[in-house]
Amino acid sequence: MVSDEFAFIHQYFAHLNPSFGKEARKMGLELGIGDDAALVRMDGTYAITTDTLIENVHFFSHFNPHLLGARSLDVNFSDLYAMGAEPQFVTLSLNIPVRYFDFDSFWSAYSDGFAECLERHHCALIGGNVTHTSNKAAPLAISVTAFGKSLVDGKSLRRDKAKVGDLVVVTGYVGTNGLYVKTTYNRSIRNLDSDLRQRFEQQAFAYDERMRDFVALLVQYCDCGIDVSDGLLGDLSHILVQSNCGAIIDYESLPLEPLSQSLLEDFRMSPKSLLKMALSGGGDYNLLFTLSPKKYRALTKAMKDIPELQGFKITQIGEITEWGDDGYADYDNDLATDGGRITIVNHQGEPVSLRLGTGSYNHFINRRQ
Repeated sequence: MVSDEFAFIHQYFAHLNPSFGKEARKMGLELGIGDDAALVRMDGTYAITTDTLIENVHFFSHFNPHLLGARSLDVNFSDLYAMGAEPQFVTLSLNIPVRYFDFDSFWSAYSDGFAECLERHHCALIGGNVTHTSNKAAPLAISVTAFGKSLVDGKSLRRDKAKVGDLVVVTGYVGTNGLYVKTTYNRSIRNLDSDLRQRFEQQAFAYDERMRDFVALLVQYCDCGIDVSDGLLGDLSHILVQSNCGAIIDYESLPLEPLSQSLLEDFRMSPKSLLKMALSGGGDYNLLFTLSPKKYRALTKAMKDIPELQGFKITQIGEITEWGDDGYADYDNDLATDGGRITIVNHQGEPVSLRLGTGSYNHFINRRQ
């Protein structure tokens, strides 16, 4: 049993990554956890992002706490990599409801997953906050702020840099997390035995630790990127709005994870339903980027010469097209989503019609697929 807030911090978080202390100091950390604020010497260009995970909105109450610890960081690291930056420091804030107070098995596993993810991405926890709510029905809320330094000083990946003729490329697989969420809601995930269910869960929340190595190479060839957190079509449309372009997407080229495809019969679902989730489901945290065909060929060639990137998956799924001038290009921070800029086709280039709802996850739209 943890006696108070400070004992809680000391037991689960203050000691994380002692082996990384020397490297953190090289990055500019002068003082971490233990005072009113951290002290960091910063130089270069930094990307800064914040994400909050809310119980029963972003994760289920019964979710594996070890995976949740890593997920708390991965959703932020994905944003940093999408800007061409590598993680360096994070802060963690927890709003803990009463039922989680003396839940040692949960917090020990969460802390382990959090620490392992920090280690994988060479990042240091430097502070945060712990508070509580006495409302028994209140959800656990986890907020992380992440600081990342540009891998190439003065060079970043931005949503407003796509050009007509660019290829649209995505890392990893899409649709797996959406399938996990849907089958958990409709309870068909219970059709799997415990070992298979665990494998599926691990795959649904996997994040490739080689992303840092890949982005360090990508920024040499690419100017435009976004992380796919809310759904491929919705997130792509942010690029299209800010770059004043359109896009053609070949839905038959979407990279679908083999395990997910093999489970469709257990879930009594069709292959087309997985394709729909690959287009509009959120949570995969891939990197979506655009670059010219010439630079794409140069990128794939360069990847073959880097041992750490052997097997790192990238897939061309479409191309950027022209779009009429409607004034969006005048607004650097326009957040609009315009799925009408995207044409979905098959391998033969023939337009196809798919009913996809909103096209991506939206916190202001209540939907459960």
